Amino acid sequence: SLIISSLFTLIISPPSYEEYSSVFLDKIRIGSQSKEISLILNTLSSKTLLFTNSKRPYAQEIQRGRKSDVLIDKVSFAGEKIESFPFNLGIDETKLNNKNIQGEFGLGIDKEKTNDLIDILFENQMITKKVIELDLEEGDKEDRVVLNLSPNTNDFTYCDLSNKNYLDTDDYYYESWICKLSHIVIGSTKAELVWNNTIEVKGEVAFDSRTKYIYVPKDYMKYITNLWDINSAECKLVHELASDEKYYSCSLGMKNRITSMHSIYFIIGGFGYRLKAQDLFENDGKHLNCVIRFFNDDKNLWILGVPFLREYKAIFDFEYAKIGFKGGDILNFKQDYEKWSHEVAEKESQFFN
Repeated sequence: SLIISSLFTLIISPPSYEEYSSVFLDKIRIGSQSKEISLILNTLSSKTLLFTNSKRPYAQEIQRGRKSDVLIDKVSFAGEKIESFPFNLGIDETKLNNKNIQGEFGLGIDKEKTNDLIDILFENQMITKKVIELDLEEGDKEDRVVLNLSPNTNDFTYCDLSNKNYLDTDDYYYESWICKLSHIVIGSTKAELVWNNTIEVKGEVAFDSRTKYIYVPKDYMKYITNLWDINSAECKLVHELASDEKYYSCSLGMKNRITSMHSIYFIIGGFGYRLKAQDLFENDGKHLNCVIRFFNDDKNLWILGVPFLREYKAIFDFEYAKIGFKGGDILNFKQDYEKWSHEVAEKESQFFN
């Protein structure tokens, strides 16, 4: 048997997936005759799909109706001495503007059967446990994504996946990694970053490698903008009608002030994960656009995309259904969080009784 020894590193292609900026994997080889392709890394789905545009691999085979050649094939990782192994591929008729992308590489989790890729690696004794680590590395010239199939699981702070009972089986986030988001806290100094200053959320948070945005329900916009002291002279609130999302577009003169603006901590499983204000604005040459998108949501679901995954290494434990993080600035609210959770449970018990 072959045990995968360590990491393999893949180059992230220039971001372009319709309106999304995403994490791309190059130098993946799929097929009995081994065709090199680029895949979008997708933490929202447990399946791996090939897009079927005419210029992409397998297009002719699919058009001839030979889908069985595609659905059960082989995959290998270029640049590493890793044998190919049988791999189940789905078919997606999506038409993408970016012709360099041939499909999606699913890293989501399914309630019934975890993940096809992880299961196959484990069953063939190529990995010793159903755990994978994702590390996005931001470089001067190019970004990289490192997938570690034999990670050291120490020093991570974990959250258990929520039961997601409020989601239908066909929901967009049904196979995504979702934890409870209890609170946020906005501040920079030690005095500000205390439990008494937290803002209660009692929501859910999904981790989405396909988007460059942080999605926040619009009801919380006032907390962030007030503490950031955003004013109309410096920033304009843009409303995208098609998606019904709002975001702030600011003048380039705001650049220096942004570095002194408060950080936002997301309290997940009793730990506060920090995103600095300067990491939440992108420069398009004319404006500084905030990557926080405020949107209408009746489920209180927050989305943490690439800005969060660049700041923290993520470890996905498919066997025990939990996700862990390491890096950045992490605050330990565990004691206060457990006390709060106990009080909430007591109140709910009294209410229902």
